[in-house]
Amino acid sequence: SLGATVVVYLLVVTVAIGTLGASELAAAGEAGIATAATSFMPTGLPVIRNGGALIVFGAVFSTVTALNAVVIASSRVAFSMGREGQLLPSIGRIHHRFGTPFVAVLLSAVVMLGSVFLPTQSAGNMSSLFFLLSFIIVNVAVIRLRRERPNMNRPYEIPYYPIPPILAIGLNGILAVVLIGFLIQTDLLALLLSVGWLVAGAAMYVVLNRYRARGTVEDETAAATADQPAAEGASED
Repeated sequence: SLGATVVVYLLVVTVAIGTLGASELAAAGEAGIATAATSFMPTGLPVIRNGGALIVFGAVFSTVTALNAVVIASSRVAFSMGREGQLLPSIGRIHHRFGTPFVAVLLSAVVMLGSVFLPTQSAGNMSSLFFLLSFIIVNVAVIRLRRERPNMNRPYEIPYYPIPPILAIGLNGILAVVLIGFLIQTDLLALLLSVGWLVAGAAMYVVLNRYRARGTVEDETAAATADQPAAEGASED
């Protein structure tokens, strides 16, 4: 299904570029695919009148499904980070009845609603940049896990390892650099917000990590203090 989806997307983009040209397609913005479709799809069809409406419907449907995937992915990442102590522990809570990470889902929803107040282009650029960075991190994690936990049970193993993750890191890194250069020239708001978000996340991680380390030290100290009288009593006996 993934291969078929990629082929369909590539065909649609190829036809759109061939119909309008790259410059005109870029100038059309979000309506570029629909504009291209109306120029070559048949007209006079019943109900929908113009065949371009089929492309528009497909775009809307794919957007809804993609949004669902984003909600699931973002909430799952936040839930895992909360459970591992990299975010507030409350974010890793599970609903007692439904068994869902409801706090992480609500947090993701709040962040997404906040993006409504941003320009559409800036929100899209930020999303693209964060997706590229997340893809890089995931592939780095794959390599690191293979090195640190070689005996881990892996139901699925990447074929031809380590070529795919290395290629993914390199290609996504190139795309991220190109996108950052594009943002510097055209969308400083998205770039500044992205940097601010990353800095805030790094600061939160450092603070929580220090707090967790201090709590671990205090627990170990308390345990050692509790064991000391017992050891002294045993030595006196």
